[in-house]
Amino acid sequence: MKCDGIWKVEMIGSNGWERIATAFMKKGKYMAAGTNHYSVGSYTQDGDNVVISILLKQQGVLRTVFGIKSPSKLDITIKGKIRKDKITGKGKAKGAKKHEIQIRLSLLERFK
Repeated sequence: MKCDGIWKVEMIGSNGWERIATAFMKKGKYMAAGTNHYSVGSYTQDGDNVVISILLKQQGVLRTVFGIKSPSKLDITIKGKIRKDKITGKGKAKGAKKHEIQIRLSLLERFK
């Protein structure tokens, strides 16, 4: 399955899965945004494996994410597996020591 499409992005939190963004993935490019952040980057796909590399920029109230007292910018790598209309995996921020967050993306729509 190709990754090109519009995706709901969620991460696991203390209260379960939290919707954090809507992502657009097309031809190796990744763009996403939520209410207090946006991210840009790229992705590579090898069969059912996908690696997403992004620069996340926060505005407003900064959150502690990935075990780091978050600066306004974070370099994040997500490694995941594609299964049907979902990508599941873990994300890790550059500079975070062993702290990974479970992330899932659910396909909302394919690009035509």
